[in-house]
This record gives sequence, structure tokens and C-alpha cells, in this order.
Amino acid sequence: MQLKEQVCDAFSSKVSHNMVSNIVRTVLMALIGLLMVPYYLDEFGLATYAILPLATTVTNYFIIISDSIANAFSRYMVIAIQNKDVEGTNRVFTTSVIGLGKCMALMLLFSVVISVAAPYIFQTGESSRVDVQSMFFMIMAASMAISFSASLGSVYMAYNKLYITYWSRAVQTLSQVVLVVGFFLAFGPSLPLIGVSYVVSAVIMFVMMAVPLKRVCSTLSFSYRLYDKNLLRSMGTLGIWSTLSEMGNLLFIQASMIVVNMMLGSHIQGTFSIAANVIMMIHTACTAVAASSVPLIYRNYANKDSEGMVRTLHFFSKFIGITMAFPIAFLLMFMPQVIEVWLGSGYEDLYPLLWIMVPIEVTVCAVSAYIQVPIAYMQVRPVAAATIVTGLINILGAILVILFTDYGVLGVCIVWSASMLLLKVGFFPTYCSRLTKSSIVGMLKPIVLSNAVFVMLLGVFYAVTEFYTLPSTWLAILLLFFIGFVLFFIVSLRFLYSRDEKTMIVSFLPGFVQRFIH
Repeated sequence: MQLKEQVCDAFSSKVSHNMVSNIVRTVLMALIGLLMVPYYLDEFGLATYAILPLATTVTNYFIIISDSIANAFSRYMVIAIQNKDVEGTNRVFTTSVIGLGKCMALMLLFSVVISVAAPYIFQTGESSRVDVQSMFFMIMAASMAISFSASLGSVYMAYNKLYITYWSRAVQTLSQVVLVVGFFLAFGPSLPLIGVSYVVSAVIMFVMMAVPLKRVCSTLSFSYRLYDKNLLRSMGTLGIWSTLSEMGNLLFIQASMIVVNMMLGSHIQGTFSIAANVIMMIHTACTAVAASSVPLIYRNYANKDSEGMVRTLHFFSKFIGITMAFPIAFLLMFMPQVIEVWLGSGYEDLYPLLWIMVPIEVTVCAVSAYIQVPIAYMQVRPVAAATIVTGLINILGAILVILFTDYGVLGVCIVWSASMLLLKVGFFPTYCSRLTKSSIVGMLKPIVLSNAVFVMLLGVFYAVTEFYTLPSTWLAILLLFFIGFVLFFIVSLRFLYSRDEKTMIVSFLPGFVQRFIH
């Protein structure tokens, strides 16, 4: 099956809906992330603000566990639905709901322990212990509601209707911010009120995901008699290794943030947290696009179409890497204006941190499509081992740099960048080529091409800065970005993609844009 034919079938045609909704969600999250950082800084100050990324970082560990398990469940769900196995589908659904429920019960105990210990582990500035503990617990409780909804999301993934999940999460993100601002206006800034907003918005999201479930899959039902311990054991084994792999990912930027807090203090960690926030927003944007490839990868595996899977991987790696090269290069070359408009003056210390870490994201983005391949093949153990080892190298390197050199937080950034390259370039392309029995050169080619485009864009933007000084206003920045990206998209579409790839890219666009193009 050629790439162009994959676009035309009913299952693949939903890729455009998934991608558009996920991009909208991602843009919304990015805008909120940009706006809420200076808002929190104004309300709390730098030292107290630093607690928030720590709380969400710890929470990420909970979401990582459930999302990894849900991805493992989704693999079984896609295969059951592709085989039109109604009883098998309900067995997977029932088992996944009960399995995730047991995970949440276990997490509840850990969340209490972590919440109580948080003020004694981290430097929390002038915030009271009770406020910090309340915020930590409620944010983690909200994460458990989001995590449990992953059992519903596996159904939408199996039908390639991920847009239901994405719109629900977009509403959750927006309602969370509306509640925070509303609470602050009514009662003043408060860490516990942030926790309350997280809980309420998570409940809203869960309801939005539960309502359309029967409409998407009319034969879906939950029945305890279909609970299969052996199936749970099989899914759980895959889920555990997926979880360990994803937990290993938290040994990178999130762990670096904790090391900086504990060894260099909350003020420096506050600055580093802003840089880490930028990195995580880029990660989110990459994942948003890469997520659209997941149902196709699982479907290719279910149909034993390894050639189709390789074509899907090459295309998404190339598309994500090239597309993300533009905003990353734009951010670096117009960093003074972006930072000044975003945070105000006085954040020049951020520049070297971003220059060290942000360029690595081009490679990270290009590799993001490969991550689901080991899950499809149920070969996640080597991924977990490689991720944990490189993550531990990152932590150990960060500690050693702080203890024995004068590089401080810059050294932490350098160690993080080297560790990420080791994992993303050294391991993933090699391992995925082995699983799919394809050429390692083919896996590396999109990464090399993406970085070449990134370097060329840096040159173009540098030339622009020589003749034009960008005003430090949101209007000027967004206008230049929009015009530049449209031109870049047209040029890249013309020269960097094959005819089949162009067809698939056009299918990602909203319907009215497709009609305009045709």
C-alpha cells in the first residue's frame, strides 16, 4: 500500500482531524504556557513560582505511568477492532479499565506521601508547608483523573478518533486557566487554589471523554465477567516496560530541574525552569504531530505491513523535523525580542541556556515518530534500559558538573544536551531499523535533513537581522513568524517532499484550505 493510498482510506482520512485538533490543543497550551509564566511571576515572585514546575514535574510521573499503560492497552484494542472481534474488544476495554483503576488506587497512596514530604524535600521559599502540600496533592489528584481517562482514550485511538481526546484536553487546559485567574481575582493568589482549578478542570475533561464513548463504539460494554487476569498480565508487562521507558525520560529535563533546585537554589532553578518550560513546550508540539502517526503504525503492525510502517515512520520523521525546524530557528535568532515581550527585561541569563538546549530539539522532534515502534512490536525492554541509563548519565553528569566545575547551570544544560543526543541519535534509529528490518540510513536521513534545514534557516534569519530589527511587540513577532512560516511551508512543500508526501501533508490541512489549494 502506497503512502497516497493510505491517505484515501476511511481509517487514515481521520489523520487530518486528529492533527488539526492536536495542533489547536498544542497552540492553546503553548499560548497559555507563555502567558501564565509571567502571570505567576507577577503574582508569586520567582522563588515561589519555582514550586509550580516542581509540582507539575512530579505529577508528570503519574501521567507517564498511566499513559504508558494506556498505550500498551491501545495496541491490543487496535488489533481487536481491526479484526472485528467484539468480545475481544470488550475484554480489552474491561481489563484496561480495571487495571488502570488498580494503578490509580496505588498512586493515591504515593500522592499522599509525596505531598506531605514536598516542603521538606524542595526549597519552597516563603510558602507555607500546608499550602505547598495542598497544592501538590490536588494537582496529583487531578493527574489521576486525567490518567484514568486514558482507558477511554484507547478506544478513540483504536478508531483513529483521537480528536475527541484532544478537544477534551484542550477544554481541560483552557478551563484550568480560567479557574485560576477567576480564583485569584476573587480570593487573591494562592497555591491551594491552583490545585482546586486542576481538579475541577480534570473532572470536566473526564466527562467530555466519557459521553461520546458509546457513539464511537456502539458494541462497547463493561462487564466484570470479561475481566481477564492473563490479558492484564500480558498488557501490564508491556505497560510496565513502557512506563519504565517513559519514566526514564523524566530523568532528563525534569530531573535536571530538581538537581538545580536542590544544589543551586530556588532562584537559579526558577530561571532554569523557564528554559525547561520552553523545552517542554517544544516537546509537546512534537508529540502533538507525532501522535497522529500512532494509529497508522499500530494498524500497519496489525496488518503485518512492515513496508507501510517504514514509509509512515520516514514520512512523519521528515515532516515533524522539517516543520519544527522553523519555530526553533525563529526562537533562537529573535530570542531577545521574544523573551522581552514574554517576560520583560532582565532575563538575559536565559539566552545561553536556550542556545545550548533548544537546537537539540530539532533532532528530538525528528525522532518522536519512532517511539511507538517498540510498543507495536512488544520490544520495549531495551528502550527502557537505554532511556534509564542515559537518564542516569544526565543526572550524574549534572551533579558532577555542579560539584567539580564552575559551569553551574550551563554545565547542566550541556550534560542534558549530550545525553539527549546519545539516546535520540545513538539508540532510537538503530533499534527501530532493527525491529522493522529496514536500513539505518533510511532512519537517519530525515534527522540529517531536518538539521540541515534548521542550519539554513538560522542563516536566513541571521541575514534578516542584519537588515531588519524586529520590534519587541507581540504583533510584530507573530506577524513575521506567520509570514515567514507560510513562505517556508510553501518552499519546503515544493522542494523537500515527494508527490505522495505532498498529498498526505495537504490531507492534514483543514477542509476549506484543501478546497482552496485544489
